[in-house]
Amino acid sequence: MEHPAQRVSALMERYASGDDAVFDQLYDLTASRLYGFCLRLTGDPPAADDLFQETYLRVHRARSTYLPGSDVLHWAFAIARSAYRDRLRYWRRRPEHLGSLDDAAQQAAQQPDEGNTPDAELTADHLAQVVTVELQKMSETNRSAYVLLREEGVSLKEAAAILGASPDAVKQRAHRAYQQLRAALRRAQGTEGSP
Repeated sequence: MEHPAQRVSALMERYASGDDAVFDQLYDLTASRLYGFCLRLTGDPPAADDLFQETYLRVHRARSTYLPGSDVLHWAFAIARSAYRDRLRYWRRRPEHLGSLDDAAQQAAQQPDEGNTPDAELTADHLAQVVTVELQKMSETNRSAYVLLREEGVSLKEAAAILGASPDAVKQRAHRAYQQLRAALRRAQGTEGSP
């Protein structure tokens, strides 16, 4: 039986060589993780939607540069991050209101888990909102390293390749992000002085 990553790689190789008929299958196998990555980078569902679409457009344009056998999602993550950095540069030159940073947390709060008590749901929603807001406060390099390593489960070596940095630099960035999130969660829970 073919491993899912091998299947995605085989589909991408066909797509890279011009076989447009496999795009729907490739999309079905990669879209949810790629969208999740875009959402964690932006922290805003409308911005994530735009970044997600831009990423697939760039994947299409760059498909001939795909190296056979390489991890398709990691290649797409690098493209998404590049598109996101381009957007950040654009937004810095043209400041405008782009939406609430906590839209993702608000959306999650609208879908309570029926197994939890109301107090537990409020606490979980509040902590999710703290994480979402804090991720947006940190530098893009720290946020990207954290999301790749902690949320996407990408190896340190692969994250370094995606981010174009040394493994040590990626580890340090992710650690700084983790410390920042941990401090924010402690403040939110009122346990600032706890170890």
